[in-house]
Amino acid sequence: MSTNIAARPAQTAKISISLLALTLFMGTAAKIVLSPLQEVVRVDLGMSDNQIGLVQGLALAIPLALLSIPLGRLVDSANRARLLTGMALACAAGSALTAVAHGFATIFIARMLVGASVSGAVIAAVSLASDLTDAGNRGRTIMLLGLGQAFGAAATFAVVGQLLGWLPGVLGHALAPWRAVQLSFAAVMLGAAILLLTLAEPARRETGGASGGDVRAALRELWSYRRLMLPLLVGMMTIGMADAAASIWAVPVLTRVFHLQPADFGAWMSVVFLFSGIAGTALGGLLADFGQRIVGHGGILLGTLIGAALSVPAALFPLMPGVASFAVMFTLLLTAGAIASIASTAAIAVLVPNELRGITVSIFASAALLMSFGVAPSLVSLGAQAMGLGADIGVPLAIVGVATSAIGLLAFAAAMRIARSQATARAA
Repeated sequence: MSTNIAARPAQTAKISISLLALTLFMGTAAKIVLSPLQEVVRVDLGMSDNQIGLVQGLALAIPLALLSIPLGRLVDSANRARLLTGMALACAAGSALTAVAHGFATIFIARMLVGASVSGAVIAAVSLASDLTDAGNRGRTIMLLGLGQAFGAAATFAVVGQLLGWLPGVLGHALAPWRAVQLSFAAVMLGAAILLLTLAEPARRETGGASGGDVRAALRELWSYRRLMLPLLVGMMTIGMADAAASIWAVPVLTRVFHLQPADFGAWMSVVFLFSGIAGTALGGLLADFGQRIVGHGGILLGTLIGAALSVPAALFPLMPGVASFAVMFTLLLTAGAIASIASTAAIAVLVPNELRGITVSIFASAALLMSFGVAPSLVSLGAQAMGLGADIGVPLAIVGVATSAIGLLAFAAAMRIARSQATARAA
């Protein structure tokens, strides 16, 4: 009888973590569903390429950049289970508003709502999962959340095409097919909100001295961790820059250097993104836990070192002599980036006190997003212009990737050394 009673909390924690992963699966799908629909949407709403680019990029990035501190602090002080329910409802509202949008301004606002809610859900889910798991297993728990996002992204591309053909037959032609798809995703997020009502708020573990809603106290406490956090932030930003530059400029390299058309590489590129997301996420979580067991306190950063080290040679993918070697190195780069990202997030979940995790993840994610998609792609194009290469972006893309990956490797090494020295000082 006592064994069964003792097993119940562990079983409840597993169910809760599964629900968090499922929520991120659905939220990620709702966030990126516009990607396979964007050309149809652009034509239907009469938008330009620049406008669709803003809807797909800046609209999703702005909310996190503006709300990172208050959103993170809310996660650290409020009931996170109910906060997640509210985020799911907001995502459903943003998806529904997207479905009825008839111009750029409306759809931009709708996508901002989706971006804010999904970003907030990720931060809340990481914080919740940290309190549902012992520190020694936290890397694998963060891995499960990452897998939920990876599968959500992959499943979206597989499902949307089917929905575009199936929904008009069910709903008729009163709605454009892409609008019906958006409404279906709004319904999915409404279902997620209902499921999240069953999620209980766990007790917060490993709290420090900034409990409550005092943002200034939280920022002061976070500043006391600056020796560890600053190199960790630099590593996350620079590895993210290498990945973002590669993701955005890989297709132009394939078309300009290898003279391929989308039909030639579309299928295997989708497999690359799926494989790298799943494999990198899994390895990042496992390496985080393995590093703790063999190295100790700072060992959770082992995955960041391995990911960054692999990124340095993999960033040479645009200079490969053939498409096959290009694909292998590109896959390695994205996988390495995912390893470093998951291991970094797991490190925050272990090395930062409970009441600072939400605000730390929020600030780090905001900074990494802005540097990745706001700076890295422009560095490549400006580099090509400065070198007089015109449309040949292979060399500057490789330079940016290798340089940022190398900086990330040095930064993660510094963070790991500091984490270990701090642990030794506390033990003494």
